[in-house]
Amino acid sequence: MSGERQLDRSEQRLETLLGYLPYFALGVSAVLACTVPIATARSLRSTLLLSAGALGWLVLRSVMDHRALDRGRPWAAGAHFAVQIALICQLVLSTPVFGFFAFSGYVHAIRYLKGRRRMAGIAVTTLPTALSQIGGALPVTPGLLGVYGVALCFNLVVVGVVITLGEVTERLSAQRKQANAALSQANERLAAMLAENAGLHAQLIGQAREAGVTDERQRMAREIHDTVAQGLAGIVTQLQAADQVREHGGTDLAHRRHLDNAARLARESLTDARRAVRALRPEPLEHAELPAAIGEVVDSWRELHNLPAQLTVTGTAVPLHPEVEVTLLRAAQEALNNAAKHAAATRVGLTLSYMEDVVTLDVRDDGAGFDPSALPDAAGRPAGENGGFGLTAMRQRVRRLAGTLEIESEPGGGTALSATVPAVAREAARG
Repeated sequence: MSGERQLDRSEQRLETLLGYLPYFALGVSAVLACTVPIATARSLRSTLLLSAGALGWLVLRSVMDHRALDRGRPWAAGAHFAVQIALICQLVLSTPVFGFFAFSGYVHAIRYLKGRRRMAGIAVTTLPTALSQIGGALPVTPGLLGVYGVALCFNLVVVGVVITLGEVTERLSAQRKQANAALSQANERLAAMLAENAGLHAQLIGQAREAGVTDERQRMAREIHDTVAQGLAGIVTQLQAADQVREHGGTDLAHRRHLDNAARLARESLTDARRAVRALRPEPLEHAELPAAIGEVVDSWRELHNLPAQLTVTGTAVPLHPEVEVTLLRAAQEALNNAAKHAAATRVGLTLSYMEDVVTLDVRDDGAGFDPSALPDAAGRPAGENGGFGLTAMRQRVRRLAGTLEIESEPGGGTALSATVPAVAREAARG
C-alpha cells in the first residue's frame, strides 16, 4: 500500500508539473522575445499582446473543468486547442523563440484530447514547432522547404516515440494499480481468514476443555470408586471386626490385627487420593515448560526402570496453550507406561518437534509390539479404564484438539507412536 501511495503521489506531481509547464514556456519565450532584436517596436508590442492573449487562454483552460466540458460538449476541447494552436503559430511567425511555447501544444493535446483528436492535435503541433526550429518566417525557397520537411518529420518521429513510451508507461501503471489493489484485497481476506482461524482455534480449545472436564469427572468418579471408596469400605469392615472381637472377648492380638489392617487401608486410600488429585493437573507443568516437563518425566522413568530413554527437541520451543501441553505430556506418560508395563521394551526414544503450525510428539520403543488393528475404537472403550489413561483416552484427547494419533506396531517389531496437535499459542488462552 505504501508503494501504491508513493506511485499516486508521483503521478500527481507529474500532473502538476505538466499543468505549470505551458506557463513556464510562455514566460521564457516572452523574455527572450524582449531581448532578441525585432524589426519594429510595433512588432514587439504586437508580440507581447499575443503573449498576453495566450496567457489568458491558458488561464481560461485551467479554471474550466475540462472533464465536465468534454462530457457536455465534446467539441469544446478541440475548439480550445485550435485557438491555442492559432496563437502559437502567430507567435512563432512573429519570432521563432516562441518555439519553446509551441511545445505546450503537445501537453494540451495529450491531456485534453482523446482518440483521433489527440493524434491530430499532436500532428498539427509539429507544424509551428518545426517552423521555429528553422528560424521562423523566412523567404520561401526549395532548400528551406526541404529543411522544414526534415524538421517536421523529425518532430513527428520523436513525438511518436515519446507518446508510445508514455502510453506503455500508463498501461503498466494501470496494471500495477490493479495488481496492488488485488494484493491488498488478498491481504485483507487473508487477515480475515487468520482472525477466523484464531477464533476457531479458541473455540476448539474451549470445547476440548469442556470435554476434558467431563472426562476428568468420570475418571475421578471411577478412581474414587475403585480405590478410595473401596479402601474406606475396607476400613469400616476392619473397625467393625475389631469391635466384634472386643465384644466377644477376643484376644488383644486379634483386635490389634484388625486395627493395623484399618490403618494400612487408610494409608493406602490416602496415597490413592493424593495420586488422583495430582492427576488433575500434571505436576511437571507446574514449574516448567513442555520440553522440560517431558524431560523430567523421561528422567523419572529412566531412574525407575533402569532403562535407557532419551528426549530430543527439534525446532524452536514456544509456550503453547495449556490444553495442548497437557495433551502431549499425557501422551508421553502413557507411551512410557505402556513401554515398561506391556511392551517389555529395553530402549525408548522420544522426539518433540515444533513446526510452524503443529507440534508432534514421536515415541519409539523396541518392545514386544502388538497388532494396532486390535485396538478398540475411540468410542469403544471409555477413557481411563481400570483407573489409567490408555491409548483410547490418548486418541480422544488428541482428536478433541483437531489433532491426529498414529500408531505403527507389529508383534515383535516394537512400537512407534506419533501425536500431532495444532501449535496454538499460549496467548489464545487469554483471548
